[in-house]
Amino acid sequence: MITNLRQASKRVLRPMAIGLAKAGFTGNQVTVMGLVASLIYLVVLYFTRNTLLGFLILAISSLLDALDGEVARVRGLAGPKGSFLDSSLDRLEDTLFISSLVLLGFQPLLTAILVGVSLSISYLRAKAESLGIKAEGKGLIERGERLILVALILLLFPFVPLISVILFYGLLIASIITLAQRFHLVISALP
Repeated sequence: MITNLRQASKRVLRPMAIGLAKAGFTGNQVTVMGLVASLIYLVVLYFTRNTLLGFLILAISSLLDALDGEVARVRGLAGPKGSFLDSSLDRLEDTLFISSLVLLGFQPLLTAILVGVSLSISYLRAKAESLGIKAEGKGLIERGERLILVALILLLFPFVPLISVILFYGLLIASIITLAQRFHLVISALP
């Protein structure tokens, strides 16, 4: 199922990546544009509390994040430097997207815990891979799903705030479960 979704998304993303590459963009530039979009998202949400506009900007930033590696591959420039830049800036973007939920009235301590858990999930994947343990796709909820849930919270907030609150708690619980699953995966694989 996940493999089919990835193949379908590549069919959509590849022509866009080719277009960006032909326009002269590198994968690293697309990565930085994604970070800039996430900063714009935070500023817009801070000053306007317009969650629909926030949703749109988050979607653009996420699209850029999905395109950066593909642009690098199209240009033949994919490598460890771009991968490092991408994963580093992804953590900043995650922090901005999730922590901004406080602006909508979500409990600050729980939001801070969600940020920490999300960053820890990514850290455990990186640490696992540095130890030779495959952690991608392991656990209940990956980064993409976390961002989709944040986007849904933004989208539904003006119309059905209660559903947004339920999604927030679901995101928090699913993230904590994923953190425990990743930790167990790594600790069990070590001698």
